[in-house]
Amino acid sequence: MGELLQGKGAGLGRYATRFPLPERTMLHVLRARAQEHPDRTWLVFDGEDGAPVELTFGAAQDRVHQVAQALHTDLGDPVHVGIFLRNQVEFFPALYGAMASGGVAVPLNADARGVLLERVIGQAEISVLVARADLLDRLGELDDLGAVELIVAAGADPGALPAQVGGRRVVAFDAWIEGRSTEPVRELPDSSEVAMIQFTSGTTGNSKGVVYPHHFFYLYSALVSDAQEHTEDDVLSTPLPLFHVAAIHIVSNSALHAGCRGVLKTKFSARTYWDEIARDGATFAILLGPLAAILLKTVPEAPEHRLAKLFCLPFPPGGEEFEERFRTKILWQGYGMTEVYPHPMSHTMEEGVPYDTVGHAAAFMDYGVVDEHDRLLGPGELGQLVYRPRLPDAMARGYYKNPEATVEAFRNFMFHTGDVGIIDEEGRVHYRGRVQDRIRRRGENISAAELEFIASGHEAIVEAAAYGVPGEFGEHEVKLDVVSCVADLDPAAYHAWLTEQLPRYMVPRYLELLPELPKSPSEKVQKHKLAEAGVDRPGVLVFEPVRSR
Repeated sequence: MGELLQGKGAGLGRYATRFPLPERTMLHVLRARAQEHPDRTWLVFDGEDGAPVELTFGAAQDRVHQVAQALHTDLGDPVHVGIFLRNQVEFFPALYGAMASGGVAVPLNADARGVLLERVIGQAEISVLVARADLLDRLGELDDLGAVELIVAAGADPGALPAQVGGRRVVAFDAWIEGRSTEPVRELPDSSEVAMIQFTSGTTGNSKGVVYPHHFFYLYSALVSDAQEHTEDDVLSTPLPLFHVAAIHIVSNSALHAGCRGVLKTKFSARTYWDEIARDGATFAILLGPLAAILLKTVPEAPEHRLAKLFCLPFPPGGEEFEERFRTKILWQGYGMTEVYPHPMSHTMEEGVPYDTVGHAAAFMDYGVVDEHDRLLGPGELGQLVYRPRLPDAMARGYYKNPEATVEAFRNFMFHTGDVGIIDEEGRVHYRGRVQDRIRRRGENISAAELEFIASGHEAIVEAAAYGVPGEFGEHEVKLDVVSCVADLDPAAYHAWLTEQLPRYMVPRYLELLPELPKSPSEKVQKHKLAEAGVDRPGVLVFEPVRSR
């Protein structure tokens, strides 16, 4: 039997330990940066007219307090504040303002609508909604706005706003905070208080509201800044949305810790990506593996730029060619999720290890691999990854108003990630996919992540999703869904190519070409939606099992 191990990775660095533990909140960081460099730019957004919109440390501090004053005046007691915005300048004043008022911020997926949006608003017990003006129609379509009392509309002419939406009063964001005091409405919170409810991706079912204490909200991004050795001279960039944990923690909050600039793009465009990186002077960026694959397959070269490091998971097929063509270094060793951040990605990669390597856990983290009975497994044995920090409030507290899911995930004094992996003899973690991604076929365990990596290696494939579907004799058959960058891909020829690349038990029985894959707010493929569609449909190609070679 195995045992819980203590991490041998990096300890807490200068950003993580800058403040005493009770003061480790992002509001304390913002106050310090506003005092040190009030006129220095913190965040840059794409403006409506194409011109960049900048937010300095000082202006951010003032607007945060104005939002907190407005909340205190209009609502009285601290409340839950929903942030229904895209990458725009009002996002962080609203997010931090909710926290500064003593309340809880709840970022919402700006692409959500209908029943799913209604469910999250109700589940999170939101009282105030700060919403992008062009998303008000989404709110008006809902049958029930739950506990919402006030809607604050950002980015619109006040004269063009309706007086009410769903029976709730609507005010313009700028008018709402205009003339408010820029002094704090209360003492800054203790690091043990609740800062935010961040909803999970919902890759395997309904999303859950992850409860963030202020210390975890602070620590997540401090670990990034320390691991990357960010300085005031860096420029961090991403096109990922701010309701995505990567854009909040790895770019925006990390830039605040380092006192540098964060650039939040409105959208990803392969055609303009490298021009934007060069123009913005970015030194660090984060992309998802499929976006990097699109760049590699559609962009022949990049202009001169400063981008030394690109954090990209998973490591994209053709990653070595990517590095050479675009003159940057891909960072791919690291691991985190909404609930815990046990493996901050290092600024240097350990050489000579396979691409499923996550690396060593942080020094303040205990970790292990367990079987279905929560028994700890030894080196090389496949099971579910579990973690437990040695610091207070260094991970999520649970799921808001969801005690069953909280007990399931946090049982036996360990956080269960839902991810499968192994620990090698040196204590490194190797990621093998989600628990739900395990495919059992003909007595063999198949890693969906490994199959997808190989499937995406074909020059015509941009994305791939592999998963198990019920087989005739129990266990699974393999289904592979792919997105192609060419219009005339021959599915039979592609399947024949797969047959040459894969062990016969991994060769998909079912193959489907799709225009796109369904994604969660964090751009993770929602395989449960693909699986629910079944295989007895037009467009799903069926191939005979490979019997022998």
